[in-house]
Amino acid sequence: MNEKLDTARANGSGASGASGIARSGASSAASARGITRRGFIAGAAIAGVNIALFGLSGCAPSASADGENGQFKAGTYTGIGQGKFAPITVEVTFGESSIESVNVIDHEETKYISDTALETIPAAIVEHQSLGVDTIAGATLTSTAIIAACEDCVKQAGGSASKLKGNYEKPAPSTEVVELEADIVIVGAGASGTVAAVNAARLGAKKVVVLEKSCNVGGNALVSGGYLEYVHAPEDLREKMTDNYTVELEANVAAAADIMPAADLEKLKADIEAWKASGSTKVFDSVELHALQYAIQGEGAYADMLISGQHIAELDDWLATSGFEFKPLVGIVGYSWPRWTSSVNGTCGQGYFEFYTSMIDENDYPVEIHLNTPARELISDDGTVTGVVAQGADGTTYRVSAEKGVILATGGFSGNPDMLREYNTRWDWDPKQIIPTTNAFGHTGDGIEMALALGGATAAMDTQMPFPFADCKNSTDETTVGDDIDCPIVNKEGKRFMNEVLDRFTMTEHIMAQPDQMMFMISDKDTCWIDGEVNRYGRNVENLINQGQLFRADTLEELAGLMGVDAGTFVETIEQYNEYARQGEDPDFGRTNFTEHSPIENPPFYASPRTWAMHITVGGLVVDSATDYTVIGEDGNRIEGLHAIGETTLGSCGIGVQGEGYAIAQALFG
Repeated sequence: MNEKLDTARANGSGASGASGIARSGASSAASARGITRRGFIAGAAIAGVNIALFGLSGCAPSASADGENGQFKAGTYTGIGQGKFAPITVEVTFGESSIESVNVIDHEETKYISDTALETIPAAIVEHQSLGVDTIAGATLTSTAIIAACEDCVKQAGGSASKLKGNYEKPAPSTEVVELEADIVIVGAGASGTVAAVNAARLGAKKVVVLEKSCNVGGNALVSGGYLEYVHAPEDLREKMTDNYTVELEANVAAAADIMPAADLEKLKADIEAWKASGSTKVFDSVELHALQYAIQGEGAYADMLISGQHIAELDDWLATSGFEFKPLVGIVGYSWPRWTSSVNGTCGQGYFEFYTSMIDENDYPVEIHLNTPARELISDDGTVTGVVAQGADGTTYRVSAEKGVILATGGFSGNPDMLREYNTRWDWDPKQIIPTTNAFGHTGDGIEMALALGGATAAMDTQMPFPFADCKNSTDETTVGDDIDCPIVNKEGKRFMNEVLDRFTMTEHIMAQPDQMMFMISDKDTCWIDGEVNRYGRNVENLINQGQLFRADTLEELAGLMGVDAGTFVETIEQYNEYARQGEDPDFGRTNFTEHSPIENPPFYASPRTWAMHITVGGLVVDSATDYTVIGEDGNRIEGLHAIGETTLGSCGIGVQGEGYAIAQALFG
């Protein structure tokens, strides 16, 4: 075989993951390189992974790192550092001349994303007697919060925090090159990449290597609502078919003639008639309706949306028959048709990865996931992609060759402000404006950049979808208190300014036109989605209130005062909204989608400050989605051996990209 290789270089990394090879000769026992698979499940929550946190294996200090007088005040102290969602509380025990233990005793960080930092940062501080240890890529906020809490404890114990920050010596980067071989190499361990890995192994792949840029699997699925389309859901999970849904369905069918092929339209009409004849009182759905509604909203061509919908339906059927449990269907922000579900277990998208983790472990699937190991370049041989070059956190280079080539599953570029600006044609951003994002670490367009270096074609790169209900402080959805469909939205003047169930692009345009580009999501006892002390994502409500991310009151007038809006205007706005909700028609903004819970009238009342943040990039690489998702070049030809799925590609986004992971494994190994 010709060993002359052409290398396509990219400016970013390829996955959303930590250097995952446990090698002999590791420089530090505390680097956790020898953690077994089952041990890592308990600690960092993914099966089939050997992890090496090379960034924490610094040299031990040459002198005691104790207090100014050579002594700590021996004892146990408690410190607090601000995490992403709430304070992280740390308990540190000191001897007279050393830090003896560090324990995180309370936190609200996101599971999976924070797990590695919560486990390894305290261990590294004790081992190196230093506050200068490296943070964990993908969990920087958690890492810095733990270090800040420990710094507080050091000061309480009479020690020198500045001295403890400066006595950490980072090891020299490794120059080792490791050669790996696999049936397939997947760049990115998010929703699509993980499913591709699991299904490929299930179908007989002897070795699957996954390269992940971050310290965890899951990608954006861990910080989204975790909602997946489920058109074949059983009756007991579906909502009742209301008059509003009937009107919407009729409008969709009326608009279909100019969007979908005549044969598909006739099938849709026949399916609707069969549904009516069945006597079902639950919401109608089908793959064709799913694709039609996406096309109506301008999110892609009907034919492409149909293929995507079919793959998602196949995924759903596989999950259901494999024992995965779904929640009842609902509508979500920007998508009011109630076909969206999530896992019964976990919050956000965590349940999917708990399920896939268990599948890998229970079946001993040959899936090798390397965390904190970003892909740097693609390897090609005479125009065919044959592998990937990646780099571990300690500098080790990994050259991974794969018989069936490379699958890029690196996500979009909503976390890359420069790339957003480069392709933007729609949003009027100030050049100095920070572009917030809901995205988890690592979604910076790396896979797209690598494919572009080989002549890959892209399209619709200016179609950049914001999320209109993001937290004003940390840009997440996880702090939301309020039902996405029922709740009215008001601006800082206490007035409604839009139909709350429009598409995300239009809602964002309205929000950007408001004072300070922010709004309040208003809810009451019936629509707040609060269970005990937490919201639907498990976030502590009292912490949200204490941090100014939520307001709560027993009257609308009191709530207006907390929000800083005129009470008279606000109360009049809510009362008018309630009247529209009861009659099912909104003459002010044309909204017709209301439920019996839409009126806001039962205390306590809540106001959740919200704004926009970049969420999804709809544009991406052009691929042959009808076959095996091979990337298409600018010359119109296939780039053999190079595949792409998920938000890396044109028109794909959301949890539903799991369907593409399922489909590509079927195409390559089925």
